[in-house]
Amino acid sequence: MSEKLQIVASTGDKCGEAATWDAEQGFLYWCDINRFVIHRMDHENRVRSWFFDEPVVALAMTETPGRLLVALGSRLIVWRPLDDSRQDHPFRLDAWPGARLNDGRAAPNGDFWVGSMGNHLGPNGEASGSDIGEKGVLYRVRADGQATEEKTGIGCSNTVCWSPDHRTFYFADSMRNVIWAYDYDPQSGAIANERPFFAGFDRGSPDGSAVDEQGRLWNCRFGGGCVVCVAPDGKIDRVVDLPVTHATTCAFGGPDLKTLFITTATIWTTESDRLAGSLFAIRTDVAGVDGFKARC
Repeated sequence: MSEKLQIVASTGDKCGEAATWDAEQGFLYWCDINRFVIHRMDHENRVRSWFFDEPVVALAMTETPGRLLVALGSRLIVWRPLDDSRQDHPFRLDAWPGARLNDGRAAPNGDFWVGSMGNHLGPNGEASGSDIGEKGVLYRVRADGQATEEKTGIGCSNTVCWSPDHRTFYFADSMRNVIWAYDYDPQSGAIANERPFFAGFDRGSPDGSAVDEQGRLWNCRFGGGCVVCVAPDGKIDRVVDLPVTHATTCAFGGPDLKTLFITTATIWTTESDRLAGSLFAIRTDVAGVDGFKARC
């Protein structure tokens, strides 16, 4: 690491998530699941926010400049921040409201991969703390909205990302404290050969992740107060400690993709966790892999 951890936005998010870098505009987008909000920060650290009618859980830039694919609790929409236009996407989650969507990202071939989980949120975004069970499903959504179930029986879907050579796919179940690796076919978009990649780490549970050019996976630890950097062989490379309990997701950004942005959460914390919910950033010694764009 070349610089110290910094707070770049004190947004007080109940559950910040979905950090997404817009390389064309130099913006960082992220959401607050519980407040149904999308934030956007520009190069001068000015933040603008938009409100939605359901939990906002995942984001992806699309092949059309100025448009994002947005995962809400029950469905996908296509959103244009310039005029705040919102267009329904064909994909909807039939299990809603018993289950809701969670972490998701665009794949190298333009598919959108998104996982679900048992819905523990009330109608106003309040966290009930109820048992979420194993209702989660990992979906692969094509541009026409057709979806396939790639994995079932998931407690809490998290970590949707790919290696720099597009040959490995990573996916986590937070409830099992495991991140799996899969063989990924860039042409067909298929996954195979599931195996544990990083499991049993005793600092919290795996939340969102990002990958750098060296193939290291940077995993945010919910309840663990850190981001753990894992080498391609599954061994710990380094740990970035945070002054908050819950790290939720991260993304590389900045002009050189060497700034790691980290979202955090205030839910299930105490008043002493006074910096929780902030957006943090730290400079790294290697660039991240730029995000892929969704076809929709």
